[in-house]
Amino acid sequence: MDGAPDACLAITSVVAAYPEEFYYEAEAPVTVTFHGDNLSWEDIEYLGEGYVEDGFVYLPDSGDTVRFAVKNYTYYEEAQVHDELTEEPMDEVFYVSGNYAVLTTPGYYSVVAAPLAVAPTRAIIQVRSSSAESGHTGQAASEPAAESPPESVVASPTTARVLVDGKEVAFEAYTIDGYNYFKLRDLAMALNESEKQFQVTWDGEFNAINLVSGHPYTAVGGELTVSTDPEARQAVPTASKVFVNGRQVDLTAYNIGGYNYFKLRDVAKAMDFGVTWHQATSTIGIDTTSGYSE
Repeated sequence: MDGAPDACLAITSVVAAYPEEFYYEAEAPVTVTFHGDNLSWEDIEYLGEGYVEDGFVYLPDSGDTVRFAVKNYTYYEEAQVHDELTEEPMDEVFYVSGNYAVLTTPGYYSVVAAPLAVAPTRAIIQVRSSSAESGHTGQAASEPAAESPPESVVASPTTARVLVDGKEVAFEAYTIDGYNYFKLRDLAMALNESEKQFQVTWDGEFNAINLVSGHPYTAVGGELTVSTDPEARQAVPTASKVFVNGRQVDLTAYNIGGYNYFKLRDVAKAMDFGVTWHQATSTIGIDTTSGYSE
């Protein structure tokens, strides 16, 4: 949706859209992502349920501020990016494209986006409970089928060397069915301060991993730790959802020894960095100066 000139608001799980009226209906959870250059205003407020009279929806003028999952900003004429969840801006700033919030509580939300020196445009999103939660499936209820436990496979320690922009970096990685699997935080740490750096955060409420491209990675401890004698382990498919810049993506992943490992080529494609394989030297190359190619 075009929220204002030079600004774009992406809304997931939309079931009905009235763009001329800036009104949208969507099923929870709804991810709202801001895109655009020189955004001077990004704001979301929860307005509650409102009420309908004579075919019109009446809402309060203001509501409760919604906390963004990622809301970064930069000061004018400054390259450094700041995290507004820990650092409140004290003067005029530009907000960073890709900031987003996840809306889960049913009700009406006011969403505002505006580039510098442009009057803001306000959109209204009505978030509903998902049809699965409400039971409105349009079909007679039936007894759910029993779920089979995920099948485990054997993951073998990767023996290949890994070069990141030509420099050797030690990873604890595994090979499954001929593909290499890495921890997201290890990759984020290795790519930090490069053109392809990305942030990694965890949303425990939704069992979701959030990746934000172009943002510096914040270490949590334990990144790039390598066992002295890694051995083959059982790997179980993981059900964690992954969002890249607010959009859900499909990444093949396994839980190995309590950690999630993701197929390297899936991550490279999602974050757009180069990956090569040199058979003669058994070397994996990660190139942050190029984009992903098959």
